[in-house]
Amino acid sequence: MIKSWLERHGYLFALLCIAISTLLFYPGRDYFAKGQWALLYLLIIVLVGSLSGVRPALLSALLAFLAWNFFFLPPYHTFVIADPRDWLSLATFLLVGIAMGVQTGRMRQREAEAIAREKEATLLNRFSSHLVSQTTTAGMAEILLDEVYQVTEAVSTALFLPDESARLVCSRSLPAGELGDEIAQLASWSYEQAKAIGLPVVRSTMGLPGHPVSVPHEQVASIGARKDIVFPLQSASRIEGVLYVGAKTDGTVYTAHDARLLVSIVNQAAAFLERRRLQSVANQAEALQEADRLKSAFISSISHELKTPLASVTATITGLLEEDVQWDSAAVREELVAVGEDLGRLNDSINALLDLSRLEANAWSPQQEWYEIGDILGSAISRVPQKQRDRIAFSLPDDLPMIRVDFAQWARALQNLLENALAYSGADQPVRVGASADAREVRMWFEDSGPGVAEEERTAIFDKFYRGTASSTVPSGTGLGLAITREIVKSHGDRIWVEDVEPHGARFVIALRREEG
Repeated sequence: MIKSWLERHGYLFALLCIAISTLLFYPGRDYFAKGQWALLYLLIIVLVGSLSGVRPALLSALLAFLAWNFFFLPPYHTFVIADPRDWLSLATFLLVGIAMGVQTGRMRQREAEAIAREKEATLLNRFSSHLVSQTTTAGMAEILLDEVYQVTEAVSTALFLPDESARLVCSRSLPAGELGDEIAQLASWSYEQAKAIGLPVVRSTMGLPGHPVSVPHEQVASIGARKDIVFPLQSASRIEGVLYVGAKTDGTVYTAHDARLLVSIVNQAAAFLERRRLQSVANQAEALQEADRLKSAFISSISHELKTPLASVTATITGLLEEDVQWDSAAVREELVAVGEDLGRLNDSINALLDLSRLEANAWSPQQEWYEIGDILGSAISRVPQKQRDRIAFSLPDDLPMIRVDFAQWARALQNLLENALAYSGADQPVRVGASADAREVRMWFEDSGPGVAEEERTAIFDKFYRGTASSTVPSGTGLGLAITREIVKSHGDRIWVEDVEPHGARFVIALRREEG
C-alpha cells in the first residue's frame, strides 16, 4: 500500500522529504559547517530515488540545491551568494545530487523490473501448468479468467469464442452476469479486425509475433474513451476468440508491464484453443477414416454373405432347369432343401442389417412386458437348426423370477448368443446355458468350448463387422450378431460382457436389473 502510494505520488514525496529534512536541519545551522548539510541532503536524494524513481529524485536534488542555498549559505534567506567559492560548491552539489538521484532511481527501476519479471514468470509457469492438465475449453476459460481477474484486479473479465456459425458469443465471464452491448460491440470489432483495443504500448515487443496491433477506444465507432482492454486471441492460423479485461477497480490505467503480462497469457490461451481445434479436426478426420474402413468392411462382408447363398441358389436352380439331366423326386427335394437353407441364410443376413440399423436409429424401441426366462429361451432355441439343439445343456433354477423385457428383441439376442456359442464350440462339443438371480439382478450366461476370446478383444468383439482372431476356425459370418445383442441389451439398460472359461472357452454373460413385478 505504502509502496504503491510512493510510486503514484513521487513528486509529492520528494517535496515532503526536502521540507521535513530542512525543518530538522535548520536548528543546527549555527553548530555545523555549511558544507556538511550538503552531505545530509545527498542522503535524502538517495532515499527519494530508491523509493520513488528517477524523476522524483531529480526534483529532490533541485529542491535540496535551493534549500541549501536559501537556508544554510550566507546571507541567509536569500539566493545571493556572498562567498564566490560557494558557487563551486553549489554547482558540484547539484551535479552530484543529479547523478546520485539518477543512479539510485535506475537501480530501483531495475529492481522493480526484476521483481516484475519474476512475478510474470511465476504466473506464466502456473498458468501453463494448469493448462497442461486441462482437456476442455470450459476448464481453460475458467483458469484464464481467474488468473487475469486476480492479476489485474479488474472489475470484470470475459472470454468470447466463436460458435459453430462463426458468430462471437460470450463463453464465460467473471464475475458471472450479463455483459453490456458496448462490450459485445468491442469484442466483435476486435475479432473482425484482428486488433486489440486500449492496449498500452510495449515498445520492446511491438511488431513481434504474438503482440497484437492496438488502437485506442476512440477509433472504434460510437465508443468513447475507456480504461478497459480487448484482446484478440491470435493463433498461427486465425483468431481463436477475444478476451475482455475491464477497467481496474482502483481507477488507474493499465501499464506497459500489465500489457506485456496479459499478452503472454493471451498467447498461451490462443495456443491452447488452436491445439483443441486442430485436435478436433484430427478426430473428425480419424472418424471419417474409421467410417471409410467400416464401409469397406461392410461392403466386403455383406457382399460375401449375400452373394454366397445367392450364387448357391442360382446354381442349384439352374441345374434343376437343365433339360439334359434327369432328376428324380428325392434328388429334387434334396436340392430344394439346400435352396431353402441358402435362402434362410440370405434372409438372416438381411434381417441382421435391418435390426441393427433400427436399433442404432432408435426406431426399434423395446416394448417391455413380464415374461418367463424359459419362454424366451424356448423361442430362441426354436430358431436354431434341429440338429444343433441336442448339443445345448441347460442349468436353470426352478425359482427364477420373471423379467421385464421386449420378447422379440430378447429372443433375438439369446438366439445370437446361442448361434455364436454353437459355432465356436466345434461340431460335437456342448454349449452350456445357465441363469441365476439375486436381490439386485438376474444373470444369464452362454458357455462354449472354443478357443476363447483374447483379453484385448473382449470389447472389440461387440463392434460391428469385427471378427476375432479365433474366427478363422469357424464358418464366416457378418460380424453383426454380437453387435445386435449389445444394442438390445443397452436399450434395456442392462450389461453384457465376456469372460474366460477353464480349461478353455468363453462365457457371455447378460446381467438384467431386477424390477418389482
